[in-house]
Amino acid sequence: MSGPDPSDLSERIAKAQAIREERANRAERQRKNTVNTPTGMALRYSSELVASVVVGVGLGLLIDHFAKTSPWGLLVMMGFGMAAGLRNLMRAAKQLSEDAMKSAETPKPPDETT
Repeated sequence: MSGPDPSDLSERIAKAQAIREERANRAERQRKNTVNTPTGMALRYSSELVASVVVGVGLGLLIDHFAKTSPWGLLVMMGFGMAAGLRNLMRAAKQLSEDAMKSAETPKPPDETT
C-alpha cells in the first residue's frame, strides 16, 4: 500500500499558497478602492467632527455638574471639541492627499493579457 506522491503534495501546497496570496491581493486592492470613495470620505470627515464635538460637550457637562460653573464648562469644552474636530479633519485630509500622491507615483503593472 503506497501513499500519495510527495511531489504531488508539494505541488498542491504551492498551488494553495498561490491562490491564498491572490485572494489576499484582490482583497487589498478592493479595500483600497472602496476606502477613498466620496461617500466613505464624507462619512469619515463627518464622524470625526461630530465625535470630537460630542466628547467636548460631554466633558463640559461633567465639569459644569461637579464644579457648578454652568454654562462655562460646556462652552469652553465645546470650543475645544470643535478645535479638535477641525484638527482631525485637516489631518485626515492631509493623509488622504498623501495616499493619492503615492498611488499616482506608483507605476501600474502592464496588463498580462498578451
